Amino acid sequence: MKYLRKMVALLIGIAFFAALIICVGRIFAVKNINVKMITYEEDSAESYKTVKEALNVFKGESILFLSEQDIVKTAVGSNYVVASCEKKFPCTVNVTVKERLEIFAVSVGGLYSMYDGDGKFLRSSVENANLDGAPNVELTGITVEQIQTVATVAAQFKESFGGLRSIVKSINLDSRPDIEGYSDKLTFNMRCGLVIQLDDYLQDSGEKITATYMKFCSLSDRQKLGGRVRGYRIGGENGLINADYSAV
Repeated sequence: MKYLRKMVALLIGIAFFAALIICVGRIFAVKNINVKMITYEEDSAESYKTVKEALNVFKGESILFLSEQDIVKTAVGSNYVVASCEKKFPCTVNVTVKERLEIFAVSVGGLYSMYDGDGKFLRSSVENANLDGAPNVELTGITVEQIQTVATVAAQFKESFGGLRSIVKSINLDSRPDIEGYSDKLTFNMRCGLVIQLDDYLQDSGEKITATYMKFCSLSDRQKLGGRVRGYRIGGENGLINADYSAV
């Protein structure tokens, strides 16, 4: 009899625990997924529908165990990237996605490979023409493995100079690993004719870009039509970052 009472109590406990799990599951099941799109499309209705459908797979899942990485994966392979996601308990998820814009072009075997501002591949084309009809910034001397690093430096350039595609025609990397002590040089070939050069571009790139921009602003309109502004560190590792202009 004693064992029977224990068995009944155990069964009641299990039933209560199961009921609790079910209730919690229903309370915290995802019911609402709100999507905000940052896009440059005039009509984004179809893109919004596609993104919404991709995210709807999470409806009914527990918000407690839903990870941001799961949501980010839904955008893999598309022209959008998840910019942010926020859980609003008990049952709502707010997601912001932004359009991946073509910025860079790399010529490979007669085709152009297009990359976004983060240096991630988007598409291939027979000509260097963005979806808006204007050319992308062509990358030369840069391997596929280096594109994301160069894209990061280019983003710093854009922040200082106030533009990238509109003012830069191409970006070139002069790297000579076979020459000991050679300083890799990253050059921004501007549409106005001027060249911005960063010596040893992997080190203190932001500061060197700031220095070159200040020098750029000091140039006359005639000087901006040609020549080179060079950003570099003078005086060794602990020296000052400087920028100078040469007409040649």
